[in-house]
Amino acid sequence: MNTSLLTPQVCYAAAIAGAFITALSQILLKTQANTTGKKGFFSKFLNIRVIAAYGLLFLTLAINQIALRYVPLSVMPCITATSFIWVFLMGALLLKEKVSPRKILGVIVILAGVIISRL
Repeated sequence: MNTSLLTPQVCYAAAIAGAFITALSQILLKTQANTTGKKGFFSKFLNIRVIAAYGLLFLTLAINQIALRYVPLSVMPCITATSFIWVFLMGALLLKEKVSPRKILGVIVILAGVIISRL
């Protein structure tokens, strides 16, 4: 791979994209978990949503390896923690999940943790 394309800005953008892709995969897994019907054990796990979700998670591993070229190891957990916030937002907007005070408190705690760790 041409390393001249891997600038610090590209690597940070890749890390943020990886967190977003992780959230997308979690939304896919949530939609599959919400389906009802009499399905066998294997059909719950060997279907297009689950396979695509785990494929996206595998893609995130590759993206994070590229991102770690310039993103410090101490910063990566802060960026990846934002995936929980993305899941919260996508769940509320796309899946019409109820936004409870407990979920909002969870997002606040995550944001506070990210901010505190970067001080």
